[in-house]
Amino acid sequence: MTDSAIKEANDAFHKQITSQVARITGELHKLEQLLSAGMVDRGVLTEFRDAVNKIRQTSWHVERWLDGDLRDLSCLMTEERIRAMSQLAIRLASDLQTSKEKFSGLSSLKDSVQKLDRVLSDQLVTT
Repeated sequence: MTDSAIKEANDAFHKQITSQVARITGELHKLEQLLSAGMVDRGVLTEFRDAVNKIRQTSWHVERWLDGDLRDLSCLMTEERIRAMSQLAIRLASDLQTSKEKFSGLSSLKDSVQKLDRVLSDQLVTT
């Protein structure tokens, strides 16, 4: 691929992302008006707020990177996933403690958490 083709592809991708962000911003403004009526399920609203918070945090990290944050964007994104995972773990623990339901996937979750625990232990020892 030539340098001009790469530049052209990057420009097209930039325009696509910019257009999508502008479109979604407009939709969010409309949604704000609809939400003001208060006719929404609390659980759906919580999930929506979590999704909006995640994109807000991600866009903030990308903006910091574009403004010259010396850390690699992947490092910033990993830090964001750590923050989000911490919040999710706290909420999930609370949900599981208060529920009398039996959930599928708990064994797989436990395996994943144990793997994460081993990696975290290694990371904390080397820092």
